[in-house]
Amino acid sequence: MSLDRVWGSRIFLMLATATLVTATYHRRHSLSYFYDNYTDLNKLSNNVTRISDDGQQQNQHQHQHHHHHESVGGPLRVPHLRHHHGSHRGPYFENIEGHEINVSENVAHLGDTTLLDCRVAMLSGKVVMWIRQSPNRTLLTVGKSTFSADPRYSVHFKYPNNWRLAISAIQKEDRGVYVCQVNTHPPKMLVTNVTILAPDIRIVDEANHEIRDRYYKTGSVIELTCVVRPSRPNSKVPHPVWKKNGESLPDHVDVYHSNGTDNELLTRLRIEHASKSDSGEFACSIGQFSTSFVNIHVLNGEKQAAVHHDQWNLANRQYQISVVTVGMLFLRCLL
Repeated sequence: MSLDRVWGSRIFLMLATATLVTATYHRRHSLSYFYDNYTDLNKLSNNVTRISDDGQQQNQHQHQHHHHHESVGGPLRVPHLRHHHGSHRGPYFENIEGHEINVSENVAHLGDTTLLDCRVAMLSGKVVMWIRQSPNRTLLTVGKSTFSADPRYSVHFKYPNNWRLAISAIQKEDRGVYVCQVNTHPPKMLVTNVTILAPDIRIVDEANHEIRDRYYKTGSVIELTCVVRPSRPNSKVPHPVWKKNGESLPDHVDVYHSNGTDNELLTRLRIEHASKSDSGEFACSIGQFSTSFVNIHVLNGEKQAAVHHDQWNLANRQYQISVVTVGMLFLRCLL
């Protein structure tokens, strides 16, 4: 009986020891698995964080690299909002009051120096150019440099932002459309229409009557006067030039220059002894587009009936007016 108790105690002890060893083994294995898994999750979290940080640093590096390219070589890709903001703050044209404009008008007087204004706000390093649009598109200036072969064109920059185009000794053929352009994308343009006011030119006879045709007999004196009235007072207009049939006057024709009243310029033409060869078209002009013409007819003595044909027509018209006036007065008396 005692032997059974001894073996029973031993067996129980062995079972208890085995159970304890097994439990300890499973516990250690579970903790090792937990620690291993915890370490793996930690590594995974660290990897995700590192990848995220690396991505942010890469994005920042790319942004800084992109910004560097923008500042050095110009924008390669500009976001829509930035482009809109930039175009809104880009160069624009303004008038003397500072309001934005796209078209202007300029009225110039023949012979004067005219200045075409081009006020550019927020130029931001862009270049201003002047172009003559009509009749032929011609580049006149770039910045402060002149590219036209005509020395009458130049840039007179007026601080702070007025890129003026100066046209000296302006001629009537200078009229037309001029464009002030800034080299943005697309280009910005200010269109200026230039109108030239030419002086009034008349050819008058000895009685100061304007004429278009005049008859003389051979041997008589021909005296014509070209009267030039500038388009505005004190405008510098040269004396007109006389020509016969589009060519220079013959040597026996005398020309005299003088000043008249009301800022007028007078240029007289005189032929002492007229002959048939003096017949022709006489023109008085300032430049190409300001011209007045008269046709001179010198006839032989046997055709004196036609010598004062123009005076007879004038007298005949005056007679007709007198007859009509007398008739109206007569009718009033009857009524």
